[in-house]
Amino acid sequence: MAVDASRVRHRTPGWQAALTLRYAELGGRTLLRHEHVGPLRVQRPFFPEDGVNHTYLLHPPGGLVGDDELRIQADVEAGAHSLITTPGATKAYRNVCSGARVTQRFNVQGALEFLPQETILFDGARLRSHTHFELGQAARFVSWETLCLGKVADEQRFTTGYADFRTTIAGPSGLLYDDRLVLEGGSALLREPWGLGGSPVSGVMLAYPADEQLLGIARERLRVDAEGFAATLLDQLLVVRALVRQSQAALSAFREVWSAIRPSLLGPTPCAPRIWST
Repeated sequence: MAVDASRVRHRTPGWQAALTLRYAELGGRTLLRHEHVGPLRVQRPFFPEDGVNHTYLLHPPGGLVGDDELRIQADVEAGAHSLITTPGATKAYRNVCSGARVTQRFNVQGALEFLPQETILFDGARLRSHTHFELGQAARFVSWETLCLGKVADEQRFTTGYADFRTTIAGPSGLLYDDRLVLEGGSALLREPWGLGGSPVSGVMLAYPADEQLLGIARERLRVDAEGFAATLLDQLLVVRALVRQSQAALSAFREVWSAIRPSLLGPTPCAPRIWST
């Protein structure tokens, strides 16, 4: 009797990985306690600037396939300040299973900077991702997410597959932001002007609490390469969007805005993680 290989692969469990991060201030420095299950870890914390904890998230398998699932829970206590990034891109590969999942939840009472590298969706990938921020009364945060459809450098496009990205932010008074992007490989949404217009890279940067002054700073930094970028203010939330052809263009613009607004938003002068230069 012949065996349906695709069904066998579907029954094979993917990597189940979870990481819990707890940041607390002690003696003027933010300390980290963490626990992990499966292939999701952190390097030792770095302190290139006074008091701020720089954390690099590590996923040794190097990509998401099958029914892989990654779960991250981070708690930033009052008075603590953490900067979380990744050493490289998150890669979602061709998937014949039900799809990989990424769930990220951040409980922020202090200051958080969540600044990962891009996510690359290879042709045939299936991925669902939900990132949620719960902000306390004195919370301050900035984050970004950059999505690359296919391997642009090799002209490999996202012609088949599925992606569902959702970001939600809850503040002290209720829901502040709920944004969802659902993509099907090769669909009209990817190529038509009312959708992504053929741009293979999209991104969004968020900062809170923001005001008109912070919005002005962001727009001033974007003027050097305004095409494909826009910034707006939703109550106290700064939203910067990118729709471009290269992921590095989006990340470079986001880093420019971040370096400009950081002193007003978070206090310390900009100190880029060393890993960004390697």
